Formats: sequence, structure tokens, C-alpha cells
Amino acid sequence: MLNSEVVPDRLLASVRSKTLSSPLPNSPSQQSMSMLSKLVRFLKSHPILFLLLLTPGIPEYLSASSQITLLVVNPVLFFLFLGANIGLYGSGVILIREAMIRWKKGWASVFLLGVGYGIVEEGLALWTLFNPLAQPVGNLGFYGHWLGVNWVWTIGLLIFHSVYSIGLPIFLFGLVFPELRHKSLVSMRGVRISVLGLTVDSILLFLLESVIYPNYNPGVGLMIFSGFVITVLVITARRLPGDFLKIKLSQPKWGPRKFAIVGALLFPATLLTGGIAPGANIPPEIPMVLDITFAMVILTRVFNSMGATNNQEQKVGLGIGLLFPIVVFGLIASIGIGNVLIVVADLFFVLFSRRLWRKWHQWTLLHRSALQTSLPGFGESPAPLFP
Repeated sequence: MLNSEVVPDRLLASVRSKTLSSPLPNSPSQQSMSMLSKLVRFLKSHPILFLLLLTPGIPEYLSASSQITLLVVNPVLFFLFLGANIGLYGSGVILIREAMIRWKKGWASVFLLGVGYGIVEEGLALWTLFNPLAQPVGNLGFYGHWLGVNWVWTIGLLIFHSVYSIGLPIFLFGLVFPELRHKSLVSMRGVRISVLGLTVDSILLFLLESVIYPNYNPGVGLMIFSGFVITVLVITARRLPGDFLKIKLSQPKWGPRKFAIVGALLFPATLLTGGIAPGANIPPEIPMVLDITFAMVILTRVFNSMGATNNQEQKVGLGIGLLFPIVVFGLIASIGIGNVLIVVADLFFVLFSRRLWRKWHQWTLLHRSALQTSLPGFGESPAPLFP
């Protein structure tokens, strides 16, 4: 904690001379950061593009589910997959973010809608929730398979999509562009285009799965049941109070480091239960319950400890913590398949995390020093990450 006796003169001068929303300048050499700066300037002018790239970037490219190496080996196929991923993830996150803003809902509604999105992608489009022979499912296609559903795989994957495919991109977008946090990014026409994009993409992937697995069909019953569950989730999210699972009006209970550690526990906690249980011959109901319990405990503890004021560094710590195990998992998975360009995605993660931390850490120092020297505070919405 700073006080007026120890604040350097140059820091106080910076507080007085800069606009209240402007962070301190960055120190890295301009030459080494030139390419990043050009990308930064472009994304600043196109925030929705940043969101569209971030959304599949986390669950697909950082995790190595989609290979960046294809950009060199087969660029046409890479951009075809990228378009399909943006059509799915991008459309989904835009629709759910717009619902959050237009319906004036909180994170609980976002997570419910994220589960609904996961069913659309993995159930209606890709069939991994049902097909026991689906390539990504592995032995979880037989362990816990009941009434045509891969239940252990389904629970873990729906939690992943809800948090990492939908919630985390929206959360990070709010930290990068705080002035857009409560603003719509698209008009009703954009909403309709997003619905159309998600629908067309899902239908095309459904047809592709029919070709890849000609001897399997989930059946009309599972498709109707999935549609019913999605409808219930959307209605529940629409009717849920906006302040449900709302951050408490208080100071943060933890420091940024603890938020990062707790955030980093979520992915392995929900991954390892389903990964270990089949080999240990544990009843499948146990990992299913553990996945839900771990996710609820970690997320509720985070919300109860975050506070609503002076918590920007804590939010950054949480975001980096959630991302870190995805990066590690993707790096380990890429070693076996020769996806060497995963290092590029990891480098962007490091640069992004560093820039995000520096921006909010500097803002926090200025905010505290301004309050303690009787200068006006900065409020909660400084300039975007991309100045």
C-alpha cells in the first residue's frame, strides 16, 4: 500500500498530467513490439474481431484441439477449420453476451446459456455427447455411457464450454475493453446473422459427422431431448434474477496471486476426475458429481471473494489462472502430435497476459495514490488495454 510520503514525485506528476483514464506508458522497445503494436492498433479499431478470435482461440488453439501447424502444412484446411470454429464459438459468444446485456443478467445466466451452447456444439452438431466411438471421447464413450449419452464426458465438457468457451472470453473482453463491458457489439441484424451462422455451421457439421460415422446416428429421440434441455436452459437463464451469483459489494478477500491459483485449479479438477475414474474402476456417478461439485465450489468461492471495488488486479489474476492450465495442457498434447506452432499461441498468451497485468497494475497504483493524496479517483473504467 502506497502513502503520500513515499509516492515518487514522477508518479504524482504523472497522475496530475495524464487524463484520468490513461495508464502509464509501456517500457519495451518500440522495435521489438512493432508487430504486436500493429496488431493491437487493428484490434482496437475492431473489438468484435478480438472477441471472435479470442473465443475459439482459448478452447481450440491454446488447448491444441485445433492444430495451428495446419497454417503451414495446409493453409486452406486451416482457414476452413478457423471459419467453422468462428461460426460456432463466435456466434455462440456474441449471442450469449448480447443476451447478458440486453436481458440485464449476471454470470449465472451466462453459465447456463454456456451449457446450452455446449449441447448445441457437442450434441447436435458433433455428436460427441452421444457417440461412444467419437474420436475425442476415448474410453469415456463406454465408461458412464447410458441411454445413448456419454454422461461422464458430457458433464465435464459442458462445464468446460460454459466456463472456457463462453464465460472466459466475455470476462477477458471486459478487462481489455472496459468501456464496452456493458454495451452491445451488434445490432438486431447482427444477432440474426449470428443465429444464422450458428445454425448453418451446426447443420454442416452434423452432415459431416454423418459421413465420418456412417454406422452411427444419435436418433431423433436424443435430438429432441437435447432441444428440450436447451430450451429449458434458455428460459431459466432468462428468468433468473440479474443479481443471482452477484459479486458482493466489498473489498476483495484475496490477492491476485490467490485468485490465479484458485482459477488454475478449475480445469485440472474437472479434467482429472473423468480421466482417472475409468482406470480406477470407480462408479461413473462419482466423477459426475465431483465435476459439478468442484466447479460450483471454485466458482462460488471466487465470486464470494472477488468484491466489487478495487478488484481489477484480482480479475486479471483470475483470468490468467484460468488460462494457464489450458496452455500447459495444449503444450503437452502438442508434443506427441508435432504441433510445434503451438508455441506461437503460447507466446501470444504470455504477451497478452503481461500487457493486461501491466495495464491494470499501473492503473491500480495510480488509483490508490490519487485517493491518498486527495486527487480525484479513477473510478472503475480506465482506457482500453489497447491504447
